[in-house]
Amino acid sequence: MRGLWQMSRPLILPSGVLAYAVGVAMARYAGHPIIWGDQALALTLTMLANLAAHYADEYADADTDALAVHTGISGGSGAIAAGLATRTLALNAALFVSALTIVGGIGAVLSGRLPLAAGLILLIGLIGGWAYSLPPLALERRGLGEITNALLGGLLMPLMAYATAAHHAPPLEVYLQLAPMVAAALTCILGVHWADRNADALVGKRTLAVILGQRLRWLWWAWIALAYLLPLLLTPHIIPPAVALAGLLTLPLGLYVGFRATRTDSAAPGAGLMIALMLAHTVAYWV
Repeated sequence: MRGLWQMSRPLILPSGVLAYAVGVAMARYAGHPIIWGDQALALTLTMLANLAAHYADEYADADTDALAVHTGISGGSGAIAAGLATRTLALNAALFVSALTIVGGIGAVLSGRLPLAAGLILLIGLIGGWAYSLPPLALERRGLGEITNALLGGLLMPLMAYATAAHHAPPLEVYLQLAPMVAAALTCILGVHWADRNADALVGKRTLAVILGQRLRWLWWAWIALAYLLPLLLTPHIIPPAVALAGLLTLPLGLYVGFRATRTDSAAPGAGLMIALMLAHTVAYWV
């Protein structure tokens, strides 16, 4: 049980709740009613899909996690390396939670609690979580894991909340509104992969940090810039001015993360920036 708990990555899971909250606030801003029971159901299914992805990643990354420094944010959970769990347990947990997610999602859609659009978003997220870590795609080992991770967390999770409230597929405008959240999520995952770069290189895992080395700094700066510039470029017609202003309040932290890029092995600054931007957007859309 301790191994299962540790492999769930309890320090990372709450960020999924925060990403989901962005979508709830956006749906409220758009005038859709927030039915809390339906949102609780959709959030539960979303977090189950997220949990399945964590277990799948623990199974796939047992080689690199055995060499990495475990911080709770980067380096995996360390449960398998510490003997608290096995790869078989991680895989079986991923399969069980995935099956639970699928059964729950089908039941929610057939009962009318969730729209078909939310069910499809859930399925795409579940498949994406497996494709991120495991063959045949194993996207995180091919330099495609960063964008995949950011789309799963910064786009699909808020979309799940929005679709649940709207009871139809989110319009294009919502995707544009979430583009800064994808950029924010990328700043976080780049920090995680930078911290793990040495262990990843030793096992042949080709993340962007391994591929680019110190050049990753410029890509890091680009995503930080987009997280702040996109709201300014899309206001007032797509993103409300209050949301753009709320994001700018976190700019000192964004500059700090940029200047520390590739100069620290801690993933905490990038994770902190993502959390700050998601909180800022959630509060601004809500009020």
